[in-house]
Amino acid sequence: MLDALQKRNIGQVFRLIRQYAGVSQTRIGIAVNLSQGKVSEIMRGSAQVTALDVFERIADGLRMPDSARLALGLAPRSPGRGQIIEAVLSRRAISSRDGAPAGQLLSVEGVLFGSRPSDDLWDVDLLTLAWVVGRLDSQMDRRTMLLLAAGMTVDTAASMADPWKRLSRALRGPQMLDEETIERLEARTIGFHRLESVLPARAIYQGLTTHINELSTLLQSGPPERYRRRLAATAGEAATLASWIAWDLKQPTQSAAFERVAALAAKESGHHIIQACTYAYRSYAVTGPEAVEHIRRAQQFLPAEGDDATRAWLLAREAEELAALGDGQAVELLQRAEEAHNQARPHRERAWTRFLDSGRMAAFQLSTYVRLGDEQRVTEASQAALAALGPDQDRKRVSVVYADIAQAQLQLGDITEGVAYARRALEAAQRTESSWGMRHLAKIEKALAARPDQAARELLGDLRATRRALGQSPA
Repeated sequence: MLDALQKRNIGQVFRLIRQYAGVSQTRIGIAVNLSQGKVSEIMRGSAQVTALDVFERIADGLRMPDSARLALGLAPRSPGRGQIIEAVLSRRAISSRDGAPAGQLLSVEGVLFGSRPSDDLWDVDLLTLAWVVGRLDSQMDRRTMLLLAAGMTVDTAASMADPWKRLSRALRGPQMLDEETIERLEARTIGFHRLESVLPARAIYQGLTTHINELSTLLQSGPPERYRRRLAATAGEAATLASWIAWDLKQPTQSAAFERVAALAAKESGHHIIQACTYAYRSYAVTGPEAVEHIRRAQQFLPAEGDDATRAWLLAREAEELAALGDGQAVELLQRAEEAHNQARPHRERAWTRFLDSGRMAAFQLSTYVRLGDEQRVTEASQAALAALGPDQDRKRVSVVYADIAQAQLQLGDITEGVAYARRALEAAQRTESSWGMRHLAKIEKALAARPDQAARELLGDLRATRRALGQSPA
C-alpha cells in the first residue's frame, strides 16, 4: 500500500482496499465523492488521478493515517506527528493479544538488525504479526516486515482486536467457532512459515508453540466436522515448522514430538502431503544418503498431480544432495524441478511453499553446480543467484548464496574472492543465527584450514567462534 501511495497509483490503492477489506466500488465512491463508474475507470487504469484536491478528498474519505498521507505527498492531519521515517521507526505498537503494554513489545527492527538485547526476542507479539503477514499475497522482505510492524499503531488496535476476541470465545466453547476464526488461524500458520525465513528460530518458537496449543485446544473441544479437518490441516502445517525450528534450537525431543503431531494431523485432515514437508525439513538435518532417503520418503506423499511447488522443492533438494555425492543425475532432477516450478503457484498451494520463488530456485541451481564442480554452470548460476538477491532479501537465503559462491571461488583458486564472500555469508548467518547458513559454510572451514593467509586464518577463527556460540559442530 505504501508503494502504491508513493507512486500515487490510486487505482492500485482502490484495488488493495477492494481485495483486503472487501469494499465495493460503490462504497469507495461514496467515501471519496466519486461516481462508481469513475472508481471503476481508475481501478482499470483508464483514468488517472492527478489533481491535488482529489488526492486530499481520497485521503480524507478513506481516513488515511498520517503515514499514508505523507507517502501520498500530503500534509499530516495531526500536528507534530513527524515524517514517514519516524513512523517506520516508531515503537507505538498495538497492544498484544494478552494486554501487554505497548512499550514492552519488541521493535521488529531490533530483531532484524540486532539493536536490542536477545532476551527481548520473547516480547514480540508474533501471534498478531504472523496473522498480518499470512494475509499478504506478495513476497515479504525485511523492509516490508518493518513497515508492517510500524503500521500496528494504536490507530489500528480496534480493528485488529476483534479476531482475538473471537478466538478467545471459541477456545471457551466450540459452539463459538466460525468461518472467520478458522480463516484467521490458517493465515497465522502461513505467517509463521513466512516469518521463519526472516527471523531467528528462537524469536518465533514461543509464539508458534502458543499457536499450536490453541489449535490443539480447539481440536480437542469437538468442533463441527466442517471445521475439524481444516483445523487439523493448519495444525499439521504449523507442527512441521515447529519440528524444524526445535531441531534448529537443539531440542530433539520437542522436534520429535512435533513430528508426531504433524503425522496425526496429516491423517486426521486427509492432507497426507503434510508428511512430505516433515521429511523435507528432516533432510536438512542430515547429509549424504540419509538426506536422499528422507527426500524420497517425502516424495511418496505427493499426489499424482498438483502441488507443483512442493514437488519442485523436493526435486531441487534431491538434486542438491545427489550432487554432493557426485551423482550426475542431479542435473536432470534440477531440470525437472524447474519444470515443476514453472507450473507451480507457491503463494496459493501450501503454507510452507511461500518461500519458493525464482531466487530460491536460483540458489538451488548454484548449490547443485557447486557440488558437482561444474565451473561453467557455477558462473552462470552465481550471476543468477546474485541478481535475485535484492537489498531487502532475507538474510538466511543471503548466507547460503554467499557461502556457495565462496566455495566456488575457493575451488577455482580465487582465495581473495572466496574469503570475501565467505565473510559476507558469515555475517548474514550471524544476524539470523542460521544453522542452515552455517552448514553451507562447513566445507569452507575445511578449505580454509590449510591456508596460511592472514585473512583466511581470521575468517576461520570467526567461523569456529560462531559455531561455538550457536552450539554447533561442523557438518
